[in-house]
Amino acid sequence: MAQTHTINSPRELTKELHDNILHLLRSALQIFQSQADVEIRKIRIRNWLFLYEGSTPTIDIIIDKGYSDTDIQNKIVPRVADTLLTLEECEQVHQFLLSQTLFDYFDDRVEIRVGTPGSEPTIHDVEDYKASVGNMIRLETWVPCDGRHKFTMILVDIFEKEGNSMAVLAEGAHRFEISLENVKSAFVLPFHPASISMKLAKNAARKKTLAKHDGW
Repeated sequence: MAQTHTINSPRELTKELHDNILHLLRSALQIFQSQADVEIRKIRIRNWLFLYEGSTPTIDIIIDKGYSDTDIQNKIVPRVADTLLTLEECEQVHQFLLSQTLFDYFDDRVEIRVGTPGSEPTIHDVEDYKASVGNMIRLETWVPCDGRHKFTMILVDIFEKEGNSMAVLAEGAHRFEISLENVKSAFVLPFHPASISMKLAKNAARKKTLAKHDGW
């Protein structure tokens, strides 16, 4: 990953850089967790994002405790699963990562933050997607898919195709199969008029109304 200059803008982010930095972050975390004097629960680096916070280029490193098999089987979405860490744990990881050299690729003006997934969690690994099936996601690709980079649709399935993990997105009659290798960023949205959670709420309201009428 040779760099001739330091990076100071999210516009300079490439897939190679993203993947290599993620590998370095996860390797650094393993070193941190192996230290005998560190008492911290098992955690993982879910993903990292390079974005603008206002006008400041910012690296967001997203950490959590991962999923159990039961979470995935029950489609426990990332913001609902018991994956969060304390502020103190985030601070410990933050301080350790700042002591490493992996951020030498970035300009000193780039802000480095460490935090938990939040209400619109980013998803990256296959288990993130499996736990999010049935939810509305906002996704952007590195390479256009059917002529477009951005999608806000229901994630309806994850499957293997020729050795690649594929996400199936749907909106009405439109369906798109996108390789996870081609995903630049993806977020689970809290709700959407077409989402399962909203449909359940509408159905519950409808049943309640019908019950009232039946009682008249």
